[in-house]
Amino acid sequence: MLRGNGLSRLVVVAAIVGAIAMATGCNQQQLQERNVALQKQLEQSMGQNADLQAQNDTLKAQNQSLSSDLDRARQAAMSRPGGPGSTLPARPTRVKPEFGEGVETAQIGETTTITLPESIIFDSGKADLKSSSKRVLDKIAAVLNKDYAGDRIRVEGHSDNQPIKKTQNLWDDNWELSCNRSMTVLRYLLSKGVDPKRTYAAGYAFYKPVASSDTAAGRAKNRRVVIVVYPQHDAAGAK
Repeated sequence: MLRGNGLSRLVVVAAIVGAIAMATGCNQQQLQERNVALQKQLEQSMGQNADLQAQNDTLKAQNQSLSSDLDRARQAAMSRPGGPGSTLPARPTRVKPEFGEGVETAQIGETTTITLPESIIFDSGKADLKSSSKRVLDKIAAVLNKDYAGDRIRVEGHSDNQPIKKTQNLWDDNWELSCNRSMTVLRYLLSKGVDPKRTYAAGYAFYKPVASSDTAAGRAKNRRVVIVVYPQHDAAGAK
């Protein structure tokens, strides 16, 4: 039989062995849990990496598109008069012309618009120039010949949306009236030396209003002739 001290030592050894076994089991469980957590982190990282790769591909495509747009813009700039690759002289900066007498002018880039209200040049429903209108058209023709030589010129006729009544024996509709008005103004400019090779006329009836057609004041603004002047190379002015 074991003595008391020997038995005590066996009990202690057994306890130690049990503790080691328990600790080993706990460590294995912790390792498994940590391994599962790391696996999840790895999967998340791989997903995030795929998303970043997709974003990177998108940015590359956008960068290529922007580079192409920039190249086209540079080529267009090179071909413009005065540009680095152009043999044409640079266009001088011009001051927007002013004609007074109710004529409105606007400068957008290299395009100049000259707007003549109906009240200045025509009687209601007619396409014959008022005598007083020829004075302002003479001024406009002089500027077109001097400061805009070589530019394209479009003369537009615009009407309101009201059916023709007083002069319905002259015109079938607003289309015909607006076309005849633009031609009347254009012919007068040609008589003052404007080169016909760089001009044309257009009638828009009431389809390009600048004000509401629901009021008398708005309809009055819509009844107008617009002279659009733009460089030969400027396709925007031809719209």
